[in-house]
Amino acid sequence: MSNVCKQDTDKVLLVEGDNDCHVVMALCAAHNVPETFGIYQCNSDTGVLKRLNALIIRPNPPQVIGVMLDADSPSLESRWQSIQSKLKHYNYTFPANPDINGTIIESSANEPKLGFWLMPNNQDSGMLEDFCAELAVPTSIAVARECVEEAKIKQATTFKEVHLSKAVIHTYLAWQDEPGRPLGQAITKQALRADTDIAIKFTNWLTELFV
Repeated sequence: MSNVCKQDTDKVLLVEGDNDCHVVMALCAAHNVPETFGIYQCNSDTGVLKRLNALIIRPNPPQVIGVMLDADSPSLESRWQSIQSKLKHYNYTFPANPDINGTIIESSANEPKLGFWLMPNNQDSGMLEDFCAELAVPTSIAVARECVEEAKIKQATTFKEVHLSKAVIHTYLAWQDEPGRPLGQAITKQALRADTDIAIKFTNWLTELFV
């Protein structure tokens, strides 16, 4: 575990795992997002929500807390409801649906400003790998998806259906220069593009939340 993914700071982004941490760092570097916040890897979606609650109630809470979560358990709508349920005893008013550009909410009391990004795009159910697929070259990721589907038909796969997007993105990355790079490195080396609409929306959300 790298210390860069365990930064307990006054402005902090909570993420599920190491891949999330390094994708964020790569996109921030590509877009020159000011280094005004730390990133804290919480090991799971449950860990993110537990730490969020613990940070809000501690005697000296952070000034700003960002939350990045997959929205695949089992849907974006249920994920949004679970977040609101977890925080219902605080002084936050949530919109009915996540903001397409990333949600930012203020407390009516002396509580941290909060931000939420639900992977992949605040609209659809999915995970980090679905977000990264939107950074891939469209024609190439489409071929990777076709190959994975054909492999499933031929019973050449053993992954669970919930991990389809993981299989697709890593198939795509296996075809790039220096095959099999981790997601963050793939962005740094431009096998995944940092200039797509979704990448720009995400880094704009980080900037608005933390700067």
